[in-house]
Amino acid sequence: MTEAAYFAKWLTPYQPEQPTLVCLHGFTGTGATWQSLAWPATVNVLAVDLIGHGRSPVFVHPTRYRMAQVVAELQALLAAKQIPAYHLLGYSMGARVALAWALADPHVVSVILESGRPGLADPTQRLARQQQDNALAAKLLTAPLVEFVNDWEKLPLFASQRALPAAVQARVRAERLSQQPFGLAMSLMMMGTGQQPNYWPQLAQLPPGLLLVGEQDAKFQRLNLAMQAQAPQLDYQVLPGGHCVHLEHPTEFLAAVITWLKQYA
Repeated sequence: MTEAAYFAKWLTPYQPEQPTLVCLHGFTGTGATWQSLAWPATVNVLAVDLIGHGRSPVFVHPTRYRMAQVVAELQALLAAKQIPAYHLLGYSMGARVALAWALADPHVVSVILESGRPGLADPTQRLARQQQDNALAAKLLTAPLVEFVNDWEKLPLFASQRALPAAVQARVRAERLSQQPFGLAMSLMMMGTGQQPNYWPQLAQLPPGLLLVGEQDAKFQRLNLAMQAQAPQLDYQVLPGGHCVHLEHPTEFLAAVITWLKQYA
């Protein structure tokens, strides 16, 4: 791959005989979000900065932000590291990417989706979401980033995060404010929920997986139960917290992930 590759960092020492877990963050995040979890040395944990975020490419042609191209470049990243098989863990936007990746790559052993969804099936809803995301992208490109972040943090989806310790909230806010507005705007316009393919009809083709949602996130509980109804190979588990369980309740989240991976040890 001649273009600059995504930034990725091992959070545990790589050992070939152990399962590898590739972690994909959410919108406005970076791979650093996974560093606060107390990962055991029995899992090879690779945290990736998705395109437009953190230390991965930002100012590139918008087509590199399309879901199919993102998946192709992630596959190339793992191929370059010569890792023959791996599990995927994705949160929110990262879960949407992980789902698309798992459908396209036979090297994916299993997939863990935290607060994920397979896109929108209804064309009217898709168009409305595209318009909504394009409006957010326009704001990112024309107003100070701090204004966007202030509005983003007020979304009901993140209400439960206001109960987090001040230091954790400050860390998340700093991560959001460290981003490049262009990268966030392209992520919304090119691979947002309304723009990405509709993967509902393909859920049965996924490898085994684990769906994780927060007990305070009623919307994603409904979505994930509907996903499981179409794909019985997906386990479903409700954990404490809201939309971002790994941030709000890291101990319970990590226990669920490690328990899932133990069957592949």
